[in-house]
Amino acid sequence: MLSAVEVLAVVFVVICLAVAFIPMRRHLIRRGGGAFDCAVRFGPVPAPGDATGWSFAVGRYRDLTVDLYRVFSYNPRPRTSLARRGFDVVGRRDAAGEETRTLLPGWAVLECSAGGKAVELAMSTESMMAFLTWVEAAPPGWDISRVS
Repeated sequence: MLSAVEVLAVVFVVICLAVAFIPMRRHLIRRGGGAFDCAVRFGPVPAPGDATGWSFAVGRYRDLTVDLYRVFSYNPRPRTSLARRGFDVVGRRDAAGEETRTLLPGWAVLECSAGGKAVELAMSTESMMAFLTWVEAAPPGWDISRVS
């Protein structure tokens, strides 16, 4: 039978491992490059400046998709994947209102449509430039006339 001190020690170790797993998972996602920090929210998108619905994520580029992994999650799978085909950037704006407190300083918001559904992505200017380049670039041999 375990004593109360042993039970508390086991609980403490489990909590420490759980807390340490989050940054370790983030490191594993970012390993090998092609990753960026962002925040995402899916439609119906509230009015600009409304801070509800934002979820911090790590995006990882793949050939035809960007996988979005929640930052504060234990799930090894991405929350969602945004396909390059059918993805359109509708607009770009600076964070406003309550968003300036929720999002990281200097982040801007891309208003997008992914397969006809509204999506907003917030990220740094550097990450946004890379993301827009990825959206506009087509892999070799891909018929650009079929890209929507």
